[in-house]
Amino acid sequence: MSYLYLTESGISLGFSQGSVTVKQKEREEAQTLPLANIDGISVFGKAQLSTQLIRECMAANISIGYYSDEGHYFGKISSFNRIDPDRQKRQVYLTDDAWFCLALSRKIIDAKIRNSLALLNSMRNIYDFEEGDLRGLTHSLNNLRSANSVEMVLGFEGNAARCYFKCLSKLLLDDAFAFRGRSAHPPKDPFNSMISYGYSLLYRNIIGAVERHGLHPYFAYLHKQKYGHAALASDLIEEFRSPLVDKTILDFINAGEVDISEFSCNESGATYLNRSAMKRLTDRFSEILARNQQYFLSYGDRKSYGFQVMLDKKIDSLIDAIEHRDPQRYQPFIWESGRQWATA
Repeated sequence: MSYLYLTESGISLGFSQGSVTVKQKEREEAQTLPLANIDGISVFGKAQLSTQLIRECMAANISIGYYSDEGHYFGKISSFNRIDPDRQKRQVYLTDDAWFCLALSRKIIDAKIRNSLALLNSMRNIYDFEEGDLRGLTHSLNNLRSANSVEMVLGFEGNAARCYFKCLSKLLLDDAFAFRGRSAHPPKDPFNSMISYGYSLLYRNIIGAVERHGLHPYFAYLHKQKYGHAALASDLIEEFRSPLVDKTILDFINAGEVDISEFSCNESGATYLNRSAMKRLTDRFSEILARNQQYFLSYGDRKSYGFQVMLDKKIDSLIDAIEHRDPQRYQPFIWESGRQWATA
């Protein structure tokens, strides 16, 4: 199963005999893809989808996400077939349970920081970090248990993130992509532009997975509910940021697969990559998300899974935690080398 990303203008999608037909203006013959092999469709810019295809996607619980040319996520078309009112009622009820939210938030941020440290450790051939370089991360990780509120957990996460992005900047081989910290709304430099784009793709993917499992994407435990924000997707994305997005961008830049000339700034100072670079990066993310990754689930399950299976397992464990009101049943995503960094 995979996501179909449409990044070129002039593409038209239809449906025929159980398959998606992909037609480009310069090609006389349409390509076909079995609908049963597709988890979701992401449309960038002005690609066209037929009404018949949209109906078939709704019947098959395949959501369709829409993005701007710059990669800004607008929204989606999705089916109501997977809504589980009883499950969502329990989910929403626990968002007001301070103990449950705190315990789950600790587990999520613990895994996020471990995975951030694991990424930095995996790239010591580029920069050999000393203990002092990582102190903001290790201090936050080792003090998470002392947090007595979700706000304190987020405080530790913020301190860790500042240290992490300072270290991350040292892993870029091309000085033209140097950056100072994280900027997101809007991204102020090419590196932040690319990771924001990667996070947007992953966020959209997670929203679809959450809905397939009958949960509501807007009610969460770490991030606060607010208008227009799929907070549960923001909860679940945290553990994947470093190993799936940040590492992909670092490798993309360091391999010379993108040039600084492929970026532009608008009048507000936001930086965006052009369509050609976006297509290459989207193809790379699609490849990464389909690849098996060695990972740990709650330090027990040491197997290789593709991203979608891995995400499904994680959401299943969240549902188990919700059903039993037991946050310890949640199994976070831990990257292969992430176990070593702090006490379990």
